[in-house]
Amino acid sequence: MAPFLVSLRVVLLSLRVLTVAFLVITVIILSTNSVTIVSQGNSLKFHFKDVYAYRYMFSAAIIGLLYAVIQLFFSISELATRTKNPFNYQLDFYGDKIISYLVATGSAAGFGVTKDLKDTFLALVVLDSTDPVDKLFSRGYASASMLLFAFFCLAVLSVFSSHTIAKHQFS
Repeated sequence: MAPFLVSLRVVLLSLRVLTVAFLVITVIILSTNSVTIVSQGNSLKFHFKDVYAYRYMFSAAIIGLLYAVIQLFFSISELATRTKNPFNYQLDFYGDKIISYLVATGSAAGFGVTKDLKDTFLALVVLDSTDPVDKLFSRGYASASMLLFAFFCLAVLSVFSSHTIAKHQFS
């Protein structure tokens, strides 16, 4: 096998590993994102599950993580055996595109709801301290950013899978 193809496969495997890492970080940050807000003697427990957009972001990250782990397994086996199942070309092509769009929309939902909720909270609620709110929304931005980085990795992988499937269909 040509050294170029081996190094390309290593790059693709590295992108898959990065995707898994970004998605795991997203899931961890989101699942631990809760805060107790104290306002005028009343306390309110706020968790990521209370906001539909955060739930969507979490679901997109979980689905993307499942797909990325499956693809990581296929990439490692392909690199080890130096053979590729023809079914994997289709899985790479369609899966990378669908999952990348799912992850991108999850990231966009996270950024949008975090900005809107933070502005609303600070405008409508009299807070004893803004530290808990800042912590909650900083984690929202961090998880949306990690999801965006996962999208970038999946988008690059999608370009390579498009090239690969076109090369194999017309050769």
